[in-house]
Amino acid sequence: MVLVRRIMIGASLRRGAARRVIATFILCSILLSGCTNPIGPPKPAANLAVDIDQINAGEPVNFDARSSTSPEGTVITEYAWDFDDGAETTTSQGLTSHVFEEPGTYGVTVRVTNDLGGSDSASWTIHVNAYPEISLSVPSLTKVGKFVTLDANASHDPDGGLLLWAWSLDWLDSDGDGDASNEVDSTESSITLMMNESGEMEGTLTITDDMEASTSRHFSLNVTTRTWRVVWEETRVSYTWDGYLEQGNTWAVIHEPGEGGRLLEVNATLTLAMDFLLQLPQDNFTLKLAVPTSAWNEEHATSQEDPTKEPKAYLDRQEMNSVPDGERTYDADDRDQLRMLLLDETVGRYGQGNWTWQVTADQSDPDWIDEVDPDEGNDWVLEVEFVILTPRITEVV
Repeated sequence: MVLVRRIMIGASLRRGAARRVIATFILCSILLSGCTNPIGPPKPAANLAVDIDQINAGEPVNFDARSSTSPEGTVITEYAWDFDDGAETTTSQGLTSHVFEEPGTYGVTVRVTNDLGGSDSASWTIHVNAYPEISLSVPSLTKVGKFVTLDANASHDPDGGLLLWAWSLDWLDSDGDGDASNEVDSTESSITLMMNESGEMEGTLTITDDMEASTSRHFSLNVTTRTWRVVWEETRVSYTWDGYLEQGNTWAVIHEPGEGGRLLEVNATLTLAMDFLLQLPQDNFTLKLAVPTSAWNEEHATSQEDPTKEPKAYLDRQEMNSVPDGERTYDADDRDQLRMLLLDETVGRYGQGNWTWQVTADQSDPDWIDEVDPDEGNDWVLEVEFVILTPRITEVV
């Protein structure tokens, strides 16, 4: 009797376990009805590529997730982009572009989702290079004839890269092509220059780092002219030429008197040696002067005012140019420039250029009655004196 009861109890336990298994199976079937994956929807496989992952700030990057895949029978419907700089976007296609305005390192992520709600992510690291920062020291005002230093040594690259320097100084034509703005005048971090002319001088400094990121800075420098005091001083300059001429012959010399000054007066005297034993008549010479730049020509013949004195010819010119009034001040970039301007004034140009003096023996043949003259020519001396006004120029500091 006891045995029969144990057998009945064991059978009952087996039937209860079987019912629990069947109930669990039915419940799972109800809960998972319509699903193909007993642990969730099928997932896509995300894949991300970029056209460049090292850029300069402000440049775009193209992102491509089109190679992402999804299980057969499903399609990717959404691409959610996170650019790690606060910007996000969602696209239905696997392409997008983004501009990183600030330097830094960004982990860009795309999450792809299919039509059954499955999703997957892929990431790419983008390195954004900072532009060099220019620190430029340029004096705002200087004077002609002074040295100035243009200093950019304090410039730096926030990323610690190496820097290249390029100075374009619009007032220098380094290659001599007539255009001062199209060349690099220096590649040093600091340059020192002598300012040779007045005006507002402009230039550009460009600094480039080892990622070819460039920063440029335009600058200007005001160069003032210099002030000079001018006093005209009178000087006398003399020339003496001599020689011997036979009849029909000519002597000539070309020179430029008064160079560096203003001609005021000229006085010339041609003197012939007395003939032997005061014989008569005396020889006759001609003194000629030609100054082509002033269209000035003069001619004078020798004459003997006193039988006991040598024959002479004279040339005299006064007040050739105006006399400046006292002391004056002028503005000019340099002393030589001012001197040139003063000497080129309309009231002071007369007599400038080459002078040609010419002495001609018109008559020096034998003068004796028997036409035997021991001296078939004559000695002569030409003395010329110029009064010249020369500007003495001193700078007013």
